[in-house]
Amino acid sequence: MWELKYKDRNSGFTLIELLVTISIIGVLAGIATIAVGKIRSTKNQTLCVNNLRAISQGLQQYYNDYMSFPDDGYPDDGYLGENKKDKYPLSADLANYINDKSTFVCPEDNDTTSINNFASYDPYYVARKGSYGSDELAIGCPRHRGGKSSTGTFTNGSTKITSVGAVDINGQEIPPDGNTAQRTISNKEDNMTFADGSTVKITDDSGGSYGCFLVQSVRLSDGTLYSIVKVQDSGTIDVNVTSGSKFEVVAPSAIVGVRGTHFTVVTSDNGSRAGYQTDVELFSGNVCVLDRETGETTILTTSTGQSVTTTGDTPMHSHYHTHANGEKHIHEHPSINNAHHGKPIAGTGDEESYD
Repeated sequence: MWELKYKDRNSGFTLIELLVTISIIGVLAGIATIAVGKIRSTKNQTLCVNNLRAISQGLQQYYNDYMSFPDDGYPDDGYLGENKKDKYPLSADLANYINDKSTFVCPEDNDTTSINNFASYDPYYVARKGSYGSDELAIGCPRHRGGKSSTGTFTNGSTKITSVGAVDINGQEIPPDGNTAQRTISNKEDNMTFADGSTVKITDDSGGSYGCFLVQSVRLSDGTLYSIVKVQDSGTIDVNVTSGSKFEVVAPSAIVGVRGTHFTVVTSDNGSRAGYQTDVELFSGNVCVLDRETGETTILTTSTGQSVTTTGDTPMHSHYHTHANGEKHIHEHPSINNAHHGKPIAGTGDEESYD
Protein backbone atom coordinates (compact mmCIF):
# COMPACT_ATOMS: atom_id res chain seq x y z
CA MET A 1 0.00 0.00 0.00
CA TRP A 2 0.98 3.53 -0.63
CA GLU A 3 1.84 5.46 2.46
CA LEU A 4 0.64 9.07 2.35
CA LYS A 5 3.19 11.56 3.40
CA TYR A 6 2.42 15.15 4.29
CA LYS A 7 4.88 17.97 3.97
CA ASP A 8 4.48 20.94 6.25
CA ARG A 9 4.93 24.20 4.25
CA ASN A 10 5.26 26.87 6.88
CA SER A 11 8.35 28.33 5.33
CA GLY A 12 6.48 31.54 4.16
CA PHE A 13 6.81 33.42 0.87
CA THR A 14 9.77 32.94 -1.38
CA LEU A 15 11.85 35.98 -2.38
CA ILE A 16 10.28 36.03 -5.85
CA GLU A 17 6.78 35.93 -4.40
CA LEU A 18 7.59 38.82 -2.07
CA LEU A 19 8.99 40.90 -4.92
CA VAL A 20 5.93 40.26 -7.08
CA THR A 21 3.61 41.17 -4.20
CA ILE A 22 5.52 44.37 -3.44
CA SER A 23 5.43 45.32 -7.14
CA ILE A 24 1.66 44.82 -7.31
CA ILE A 25 1.15 46.90 -4.16
CA GLY A 26 3.37 49.64 -5.61
CA VAL A 27 1.41 49.74 -8.87
CA LEU A 28 -1.92 49.87 -7.04
CA ALA A 29 -0.63 52.63 -4.76
CA GLY A 30 0.53 54.61 -7.78
CA ILE A 31 -2.85 54.25 -9.47
CA ALA A 32 -4.59 55.34 -6.27
CA THR A 33 -2.30 58.37 -5.93
CA ILE A 34 -2.99 59.44 -9.52
CA ALA A 35 -6.72 58.99 -9.02
CA VAL A 36 -6.70 61.02 -5.80
CA GLY A 37 -4.61 63.71 -7.51
CA LYS A 38 -7.05 63.94 -10.41
CA ILE A 39 -10.01 64.14 -8.04
CA ARG A 40 -8.31 66.90 -6.04
CA SER A 41 -7.37 68.77 -9.24
CA THR A 42 -10.93 68.59 -10.55
CA LYS A 43 -12.32 69.72 -7.20
CA ASN A 44 -9.91 72.67 -7.06
CA GLN A 45 -10.77 73.75 -10.58
CA THR A 46 -14.47 73.61 -9.73
CA LEU A 47 -13.82 75.79 -6.67
CA CYS A 48 -11.87 78.21 -8.87
CA VAL A 49 -14.75 78.41 -11.36
CA ASN A 50 -17.13 79.19 -8.49
CA ASN A 51 -14.73 81.88 -7.23
CA LEU A 52 -14.62 83.53 -10.65
CA ARG A 53 -18.40 83.46 -10.96
CA ALA A 54 -18.74 85.18 -7.58
CA ILE A 55 -16.09 87.77 -8.50
CA SER A 56 -17.79 88.38 -11.84
CA GLN A 57 -21.07 89.07 -10.04
CA GLY A 58 -19.25 91.38 -7.62
CA LEU A 59 -17.70 93.28 -10.52
CA GLN A 60 -21.10 93.72 -12.11
CA GLN A 61 -22.58 95.02 -8.84
CA TYR A 62 -19.66 97.41 -8.52
CA TYR A 63 -20.26 98.61 -12.08
CA ASN A 64 -23.98 99.06 -11.44
CA ASP A 65 -23.15 101.34 -8.50
CA TYR A 66 -20.35 103.39 -10.09
CA MET A 67 -20.61 102.86 -13.88
CA SER A 68 -16.97 101.81 -14.03
CA PHE A 69 -14.87 98.79 -13.09
CA PRO A 70 -12.01 98.69 -10.56
CA ASP A 71 -8.55 99.42 -11.96
CA ASP A 72 -6.49 96.44 -13.09
CA GLY A 73 -3.00 97.66 -12.15
CA TYR A 74 -2.45 95.50 -9.05
CA PRO A 75 -0.08 93.79 -8.44
CA ASP A 76 2.02 95.25 -11.29
CA ASP A 77 2.57 98.46 -9.40
CA GLY A 78 4.09 100.50 -12.21
CA TYR A 79 1.16 99.87 -14.49
CA LEU A 80 -0.70 103.14 -13.97
CA GLY A 81 2.43 105.24 -13.58
CA GLU A 82 4.69 105.93 -10.63
CA ASN A 83 2.21 108.28 -8.93
CA LYS A 84 -0.94 106.53 -10.09
CA LYS A 85 -0.51 103.03 -8.72
CA ASP A 86 -3.46 100.79 -8.06
CA LYS A 87 -2.31 99.59 -4.66
CA TYR A 88 -5.36 97.58 -3.68
CA PRO A 89 -6.41 94.12 -4.86
CA LEU A 90 -9.90 93.18 -6.00
CA SER A 91 -10.61 91.77 -2.54
CA ALA A 92 -10.48 95.36 -1.19
CA ASP A 93 -12.30 96.89 -4.16
CA LEU A 94 -15.17 94.41 -3.88
CA ALA A 95 -15.28 94.19 -0.07
CA ASN A 96 -18.86 95.44 0.06
CA TYR A 97 -20.04 92.81 -2.41
CA ILE A 98 -18.03 89.72 -1.41
CA ASN A 99 -17.55 89.16 2.32
CA ASP A 100 -15.53 85.94 2.15
CA LYS A 101 -11.96 86.87 1.19
CA SER A 102 -11.11 83.24 0.43
CA THR A 103 -13.13 83.80 -2.76
CA PHE A 104 -10.12 85.73 -4.08
CA VAL A 105 -7.66 82.87 -3.52
CA CYS A 106 -7.31 80.06 -6.05
CA PRO A 107 -6.90 76.67 -4.31
CA GLU A 108 -4.03 75.91 -6.71
CA ASP A 109 -2.16 79.15 -5.92
CA ASN A 110 1.22 78.49 -4.26
CA ASP A 111 2.45 82.09 -4.24
CA THR A 112 2.51 83.33 -0.64
CA THR A 113 2.41 86.98 -1.73
CA SER A 114 -0.82 86.67 -3.71
CA ILE A 115 -2.33 84.37 -1.07
CA ASN A 116 -1.54 86.78 1.77
CA ASN A 117 -3.00 89.67 -0.24
CA PHE A 118 -6.05 87.67 -1.37
CA ALA A 119 -4.99 88.45 -4.94
CA SER A 120 -4.73 85.16 -6.85
CA TYR A 121 -6.71 86.52 -9.80
CA ASP A 122 -5.54 90.15 -9.98
CA PRO A 123 -2.71 89.62 -12.52
CA TYR A 124 -5.24 88.03 -14.90
CA TYR A 125 -7.97 90.68 -14.56
CA VAL A 126 -8.68 93.11 -17.40
CA ALA A 127 -10.92 96.10 -16.62
CA ARG A 128 -13.14 96.79 -19.62
CA LYS A 129 -15.32 99.85 -20.11
CA GLY A 130 -17.27 98.13 -22.85
CA SER A 131 -17.09 95.32 -25.36
CA TYR A 132 -15.93 95.67 -28.96
CA GLY A 133 -16.82 92.09 -29.87
CA SER A 134 -17.81 88.91 -28.08
CA ASP A 135 -16.23 86.72 -25.44
CA GLU A 136 -13.49 89.06 -24.23
CA LEU A 137 -11.73 87.72 -21.14
CA ALA A 138 -12.52 89.69 -17.99
CA ILE A 139 -10.65 87.57 -15.43
CA GLY A 140 -8.97 84.18 -15.53
CA CYS A 141 -6.67 81.70 -13.83
CA PRO A 142 -4.09 79.51 -15.68
CA ARG A 143 -2.99 77.37 -12.71
CA HIS A 144 -4.90 74.14 -13.26
CA ARG A 145 -3.97 70.59 -14.27
CA GLY A 146 -0.27 71.27 -14.11
CA GLY A 147 -0.56 74.58 -15.93
CA LYS A 148 -2.31 72.98 -18.91
CA SER A 149 -5.82 74.24 -18.13
CA SER A 150 -7.26 77.66 -17.36
CA THR A 151 -10.54 78.93 -15.97
CA GLY A 152 -11.91 82.22 -17.24
CA THR A 153 -14.90 84.54 -16.95
CA PHE A 154 -15.81 86.45 -20.10
CA THR A 155 -17.62 89.73 -20.71
CA ASN A 156 -20.77 87.92 -21.84
CA GLY A 157 -21.05 86.46 -18.32
CA SER A 158 -19.96 82.94 -19.18
CA THR A 159 -17.32 80.99 -17.26
CA LYS A 160 -15.24 78.53 -19.28
CA ILE A 161 -12.44 76.03 -18.88
CA THR A 162 -9.83 76.32 -21.63
CA SER A 163 -6.48 74.72 -22.47
CA VAL A 164 -3.32 76.80 -22.04
CA GLY A 165 -1.08 77.59 -25.01
CA ALA A 166 2.70 77.51 -24.59
CA VAL A 167 4.56 80.84 -24.68
CA ASP A 168 8.32 81.35 -25.04
CA ILE A 169 10.21 84.38 -23.77
CA ASN A 170 13.51 84.89 -25.56
CA GLY A 171 13.40 81.24 -26.62
CA GLN A 172 12.65 79.85 -23.16
CA GLU A 173 9.21 78.40 -22.39
CA ILE A 174 7.65 80.06 -19.36
CA PRO A 175 5.36 78.46 -16.77
CA PRO A 176 1.69 79.22 -17.59
CA ASP A 177 1.16 80.11 -13.93
CA GLY A 178 4.54 81.77 -13.47
CA ASN A 179 5.03 84.87 -11.35
CA THR A 180 5.13 88.43 -12.69
CA ALA A 181 8.88 88.39 -13.34
CA GLN A 182 8.65 85.14 -15.30
CA ARG A 183 5.78 86.48 -17.43
CA THR A 184 7.31 89.88 -18.26
CA ILE A 185 9.69 91.21 -20.93
CA SER A 186 11.19 94.64 -20.30
CA ASN A 187 14.29 95.22 -22.46
CA LYS A 188 14.73 96.22 -26.09
CA GLU A 189 14.78 93.16 -28.41
CA ASP A 190 13.09 90.97 -25.76
CA ASN A 191 10.35 88.92 -27.37
CA MET A 192 7.43 86.56 -26.77
CA THR A 193 6.54 83.75 -29.16
CA PHE A 194 3.11 82.13 -28.94
CA ALA A 195 1.92 78.63 -29.82
CA ASP A 196 0.46 79.83 -33.15
CA GLY A 197 3.66 81.62 -34.19
CA SER A 198 2.45 85.10 -33.19
CA THR A 199 5.19 87.33 -31.79
CA VAL A 200 5.62 90.41 -29.59
CA LYS A 201 8.92 92.27 -29.61
CA ILE A 202 10.05 95.33 -27.66
CA THR A 203 11.55 97.88 -30.05
CA ASP A 204 11.80 100.78 -27.59
CA ASP A 205 12.12 100.59 -23.81
CA SER A 206 12.62 104.29 -23.09
CA GLY A 207 10.30 104.23 -20.06
CA GLY A 208 11.98 103.77 -16.71
CA SER A 209 9.96 100.65 -15.88
CA TYR A 210 8.62 99.62 -19.29
CA GLY A 211 7.31 96.09 -19.45
CA CYS A 212 5.06 93.76 -21.42
CA PHE A 213 3.27 91.23 -19.21
CA LEU A 214 1.63 88.00 -20.40
CA VAL A 215 -1.91 87.89 -19.02
CA GLN A 216 -2.98 84.64 -20.69
CA SER A 217 -2.77 82.55 -23.86
CA VAL A 218 -5.53 79.93 -24.13
CA ARG A 219 -7.39 77.85 -26.69
CA LEU A 220 -11.08 78.67 -27.02
CA SER A 221 -13.65 75.93 -27.65
CA ASP A 222 -13.38 76.39 -31.43
CA GLY A 223 -9.60 75.97 -31.31
CA THR A 224 -8.79 79.67 -31.70
CA LEU A 225 -5.75 80.80 -29.71
CA TYR A 226 -6.69 83.84 -27.58
CA SER A 227 -3.71 85.74 -26.17
CA ILE A 228 -3.57 88.89 -24.02
CA VAL A 229 -0.56 91.01 -23.04
CA LYS A 230 -0.47 94.13 -20.89
CA VAL A 231 2.02 97.00 -21.34
CA GLN A 232 3.13 99.60 -18.81
CA ASP A 233 5.13 102.83 -18.82
CA SER A 234 6.63 104.39 -21.99
CA GLY A 235 7.83 102.18 -24.82
CA THR A 236 6.98 100.41 -28.07
CA ILE A 237 6.14 96.83 -29.02
CA ASP A 238 5.96 95.37 -32.51
CA VAL A 239 3.20 92.76 -32.78
CA ASN A 240 2.70 90.12 -35.48
CA VAL A 241 -0.45 88.03 -35.05
CA THR A 242 -1.03 84.83 -37.01
CA SER A 243 -4.12 84.90 -39.20
CA GLY A 244 -7.18 83.46 -37.45
CA SER A 245 -5.86 84.00 -33.93
CA LYS A 246 -7.36 86.42 -31.41
CA PHE A 247 -4.95 88.82 -29.73
CA GLU A 248 -5.24 91.81 -27.38
CA VAL A 249 -2.79 94.42 -26.15
CA VAL A 250 -3.99 96.12 -22.96
CA ALA A 251 -2.42 99.58 -22.62
CA PRO A 252 -3.15 102.14 -19.87
CA SER A 253 -5.59 104.12 -22.04
CA ALA A 254 -6.67 101.58 -24.67
CA ILE A 255 -7.27 97.93 -25.50
CA VAL A 256 -6.11 96.90 -28.97
CA GLY A 257 -7.89 93.81 -30.31
CA VAL A 258 -6.92 92.03 -33.53
CA ARG A 259 -7.21 88.86 -35.56
CA GLY A 260 -4.17 88.21 -37.74
CA THR A 261 -2.33 91.47 -38.42
CA HIS A 262 0.89 93.45 -37.96
CA PHE A 263 0.96 96.62 -35.88
CA THR A 264 2.86 98.56 -33.24
CA VAL A 265 1.63 99.94 -29.91
CA VAL A 266 3.42 102.96 -28.46
CA THR A 267 2.71 104.10 -24.90
CA SER A 268 4.04 107.43 -23.65
CA ASP A 269 3.52 109.68 -20.65
CA ASN A 270 1.44 112.56 -21.98
CA GLY A 271 1.85 114.61 -18.83
CA SER A 272 -1.84 114.50 -18.01
CA ARG A 273 -3.21 113.36 -14.69
CA ALA A 274 -4.75 110.38 -16.44
CA GLY A 275 -1.31 109.01 -17.18
CA TYR A 276 -0.50 107.60 -20.60
CA GLN A 277 -1.12 108.11 -24.29
CA THR A 278 -1.47 105.11 -26.60
CA ASP A 279 -0.58 105.30 -30.30
CA VAL A 280 -1.39 102.39 -32.61
CA GLU A 281 0.13 102.12 -36.09
CA LEU A 282 -1.24 99.50 -38.48
CA PHE A 283 0.82 97.81 -41.20
CA SER A 284 -1.58 95.10 -42.38
CA GLY A 285 -4.99 93.63 -41.57
CA ASN A 286 -7.50 95.24 -39.19
CA VAL A 287 -7.22 96.58 -35.65
CA CYS A 288 -9.96 97.48 -33.18
CA VAL A 289 -8.97 100.07 -30.56
CA LEU A 290 -11.14 100.51 -27.47
CA ASP A 291 -10.67 103.66 -25.40
CA ARG A 292 -10.60 102.41 -21.81
CA GLU A 293 -12.07 105.62 -20.35
CA THR A 294 -14.87 106.44 -22.78
CA GLY A 295 -15.59 103.01 -24.27
CA GLU A 296 -15.34 104.53 -27.77
CA THR A 297 -14.24 102.05 -30.43
CA THR A 298 -12.13 102.84 -33.51
CA ILE A 299 -11.62 100.34 -36.34
CA LEU A 300 -8.38 100.68 -38.28
CA THR A 301 -7.92 99.18 -41.74
CA THR A 302 -5.24 99.80 -44.33
CA SER A 303 -7.85 101.56 -46.48
CA THR A 304 -9.53 103.79 -43.87
CA GLY A 305 -6.52 104.89 -41.86
CA GLN A 306 -3.37 103.50 -40.32
CA SER A 307 -3.01 105.16 -36.95
CA VAL A 308 -5.01 106.23 -33.92
CA THR A 309 -4.17 107.97 -30.65
CA THR A 310 -5.99 107.63 -27.33
CA THR A 311 -4.80 110.05 -24.66
CA GLY A 312 -6.75 108.89 -21.66
CA ASP A 313 -6.81 112.58 -20.74
CA THR A 314 -9.76 112.35 -18.38
CA PRO A 315 -10.45 114.77 -15.48
CA MET A 316 -9.42 113.19 -12.18
CA HIS A 317 -10.25 113.73 -8.53
CA SER A 318 -8.94 112.55 -5.18
CA HIS A 319 -11.33 110.39 -3.23
CA TYR A 320 -11.21 109.10 0.34
CA HIS A 321 -12.78 105.69 0.94
CA THR A 322 -13.88 103.70 3.94
CA HIS A 323 -14.51 100.03 3.23
CA ALA A 324 -16.92 97.79 5.13
CA ASN A 325 -13.96 96.21 6.92
CA GLY A 326 -12.92 99.61 8.33
CA GLU A 327 -9.97 100.10 5.98
CA LYS A 328 -9.43 103.69 4.84
CA HIS A 329 -7.39 104.97 1.90
CA ILE A 330 -7.29 107.59 -0.84
CA HIS A 331 -7.02 107.26 -4.61
CA GLU A 332 -7.14 109.43 -7.69
CA HIS A 333 -9.96 108.40 -10.02
CA PRO A 334 -11.63 109.57 -13.23
CA SER A 335 -14.35 112.12 -12.54
CA ILE A 336 -16.59 110.52 -15.17
CA ASN A 337 -19.53 108.51 -13.83
CA ASN A 338 -18.46 109.28 -10.24
CA ALA A 339 -15.98 106.43 -10.60
CA HIS A 340 -14.03 105.31 -7.57
CA HIS A 341 -12.80 102.24 -5.71
CA GLY A 342 -14.90 100.47 -3.13
CA LYS A 343 -18.33 101.43 -1.94
CA PRO A 344 -17.91 103.99 0.90
CA ILE A 345 -19.86 103.79 4.12
CA ALA A 346 -22.39 106.60 4.39
CA GLY A 347 -22.06 108.90 7.37
CA THR A 348 -18.38 108.25 8.04
CA GLY A 349 -17.48 111.80 7.08
CA ASP A 350 -14.67 110.75 4.78
CA GLU A 351 -16.51 109.15 1.90
CA GLU A 352 -15.84 112.12 -0.39
CA SER A 353 -12.99 114.58 -0.79
CA TYR A 354 -12.23 116.44 -4.00
CA ASP A 355 -9.17 118.51 -4.69
